[in-house]
Amino acid sequence: MVHSKRKLHVIAIQEAYLNIAAYQLVDILGDKIDVLAITLQELTMDVIGEGDIVILSKEILKGITRPFIPASCPIIVAKREVNIAGTREFLSLPKNQQILVINDTLEHAEETAISLKNIHFEQEYIAYDPINPIPSQIDLIVTPGEKELVPKQFKNVIDIGPRTLDFNTVLKIASHLNDDDELNILMKRFFKSQLSLAEKLNEKYNFHYKKPLIQKREDMEDKDRTEDAVPLSEKEMSSMVKKIEEHGFLEESLAILAIYLEGKRKLESFGRTTVKQKLQQIGFDLSAQQLRLRLEVMQELGLVIARQGRGGTKLSETGEEFLSHYTKRTGAESKEKSM
Repeated sequence: MVHSKRKLHVIAIQEAYLNIAAYQLVDILGDKIDVLAITLQELTMDVIGEGDIVILSKEILKGITRPFIPASCPIIVAKREVNIAGTREFLSLPKNQQILVINDTLEHAEETAISLKNIHFEQEYIAYDPINPIPSQIDLIVTPGEKELVPKQFKNVIDIGPRTLDFNTVLKIASHLNDDDELNILMKRFFKSQLSLAEKLNEKYNFHYKKPLIQKREDMEDKDRTEDAVPLSEKEMSSMVKKIEEHGFLEESLAILAIYLEGKRKLESFGRTTVKQKLQQIGFDLSAQQLRLRLEVMQELGLVIARQGRGGTKLSETGEEFLSHYTKRTGAESKEKSM
């Protein structure tokens, strides 16, 4: 008689992190449990059964998901750790480098900095706080899969890829399986999962785990573009312009993007109040509601990235490409008219 495996449900808000955790757990415990990944938005009353194991990506999800989880189910809040497979470039770094860690929030940046210090203790780490200017003495920048938050004028960047589940989370799951596997077997599988995940991400997102990403720092002008920036086609530009103009004047949105570009280059975060004030200084008097609407449209188009907490709204790679493309196009048109 074949017995069905116990079910383990991974619940997260963001699908990207959900996939990472699910891949990793299948690599480690796939012969003992069935891993089922679901976003918070997809969660319904009939998904989780009696005695299933539940993994939550954040502590805050406990209260939200409680009505959907039977009382017999153990609930584990996952902790995250940097993927060691993505930090191999650190082995060739000189000691005592001043490293700025950039993540989507200050809290996550601090967690990443602590993880890196625990592994590569030879270096000094500073968690980036968007409300403060970037420290003057920085040797390089490290980001765990959030490269779009790093201004393009900084070329000394290591992208170590997204953080993964930490080993303690795996141990907590294993404790509910009544499994006889020794600790060293779980540890071997854990490291295998990190290597496997690094390869998956390298193939899908081109994180370049196999290539050194450390480059010499240099100040770049707007005309200097990164090699991986994908130019927008005229069709894509026209579609975006049409969408923006359905909800307001294009000039207003271009001005907003230019303000966020200024903040991105200085590694500064601008709240809506600051953006509203800067718009007024250049002749655009928008209400708070008008500004919010325009930002929502631009976020939908992928021109800006809205972050939780103090991360604020930031200009995306697509937004920078859109602004650069449009500026060059209008400049060329003006030159033709003057000839």
